[in-house]
Amino acid sequence: MMSFPSKDTNSQTLFKWPWRRESPLSAQLLIDIPPEIELSDYRRLPSSGSESPSRLLDGEGVKEEPIPDLDIFFERLYEYFCTKGLRCIITKWIIEILNVLFTVCCIGFFFLYVDWNAIGHLKCGVEALESGEKPCDLMAAIKHNPLVPFTFPKMVTVGSMIILVTYGLINFLKFFVQLKSTLNARDFYYNSLKITDLEIQTISWPRIIEKVVLLQKSKKLCVVRDLSEHDIIMRIMRKENYLIGMVNKGIISFPIRPWLPGAGPTVKSHVHDRRNHVILPKALEWTLNWCIFQSMFDSKFCVRKDFLASPAALKKRLVFVGIAMLILSPCLVIFPLVYLILRHAEEIYNHPSTASSRRWSNLSRWIFREYNEVDHFFRHRMNNSAVHSLNYLKQFPTPLISIIAKFVSFVSGGLAGALIIMGFLGESILEGHIFGRNLFWYTIVFGTIAAISRKVVADELQVIDPEGAMCLVVQQTHYMPKRWRGKESNELVRKEFETLFQYTIVMLLEEMASIFITPYLLIFEVPKVMV
Repeated sequence: MMSFPSKDTNSQTLFKWPWRRESPLSAQLLIDIPPEIELSDYRRLPSSGSESPSRLLDGEGVKEEPIPDLDIFFERLYEYFCTKGLRCIITKWIIEILNVLFTVCCIGFFFLYVDWNAIGHLKCGVEALESGEKPCDLMAAIKHNPLVPFTFPKMVTVGSMIILVTYGLINFLKFFVQLKSTLNARDFYYNSLKITDLEIQTISWPRIIEKVVLLQKSKKLCVVRDLSEHDIIMRIMRKENYLIGMVNKGIISFPIRPWLPGAGPTVKSHVHDRRNHVILPKALEWTLNWCIFQSMFDSKFCVRKDFLASPAALKKRLVFVGIAMLILSPCLVIFPLVYLILRHAEEIYNHPSTASSRRWSNLSRWIFREYNEVDHFFRHRMNNSAVHSLNYLKQFPTPLISIIAKFVSFVSGGLAGALIIMGFLGESILEGHIFGRNLFWYTIVFGTIAAISRKVVADELQVIDPEGAMCLVVQQTHYMPKRWRGKESNELVRKEFETLFQYTIVMLLEEMASIFITPYLLIFEVPKVMV
């Protein structure tokens, strides 16, 4: 079970280096590593002057050339398995490019070409006939010179389109850069493991790892030592394990206000003797990955000496990225806004109750994730915990809100039903206007209010057992901090749990807000704990 360290836990140094200055990051994460800072000796091939590894001179020796970069090779094997074959990889790549192009077109059309003021004054259908005006022409709401005048909002929109196009081009080129290693993984599946793309659709990952370990005994993928299942998974999860450790050791915790979007549970600070809030939105995760993990390892996937010897360079990199992100933040915030509209608008329109659905936050995924737990196993565990988590939150009914919600649901549902019956009697009736709106509009509004209010009403058959509900949650999340034990029915535990299991809409809005919060953290807070 993974949980944050308690107050009485001494901050022990996991990384001890023979340098004159130790950074808090190295002092918290590593443990008694020799000066070479080797995390693994598996990749080092014997040099020309070194002795041959054991068993290489016995018998016929190695049948094939060893794989020069096992870390990247096993990462490609796992990606190939998760994507389910070469055709799926190519199709996914094409779809991602098309998604980027579609998003760019949507941003350009709706933010630059559409005249929203003109749309607000258009009169169509019965309304146009009643006013004696000509039927509306939607082309009148399209701007012919969208960049004139070139205002600041238009500059932000163009900047966001340029950034998104650049992202699409990088993904486009990245596919061809990785194509050789992807084809090597495909050949390995076909020729060495005897697994076709059809079989990979249903085969389990443990079975693939078992085949690789058996193959190691005959073909020596690694010449230094025999590979085990644990060795392979550690190579795939090398960078993720570092981030899991940083979250669970409370390193990514800052002195921020509890109402700040994305603020999670509190942990004891390793810098100051106080409790800070852990926070890890997507924007901060991506920037930490680029600033730290992409420059942390050398070509042999060992921690670079200069990375630990010069903490000032890491601080400069964090501050530089923070300033750049602050400048680009108006452009970057358009992406999650457009995604929110494209991804959830139609779903909420047809199923309004989805507005109250919940999901695990990005921070919770790194709190709950265990060392060496590959992504698809972790997602399976989190999906299984969702139902139990919803049931736990239902253990805290609000009778007053439930009574009001019942009344609102009854009234709005009754009005929506009456309008629908009127529509069956005559469709033209719904074209009538009340207070400037036709009855179609009122039907949609009342139906939406009724659907949302029904989700708020407490289930009359609900059995109140917070301890039992939390037990079912813990069986899947494997997370039960000491401060929660014996206090499952406490309101403070519920509030902290809700910071991890959030409303989907709230979580998306917090991710948008994190684009402005992350620069502040990178410039002022992250260097204090990392350097």
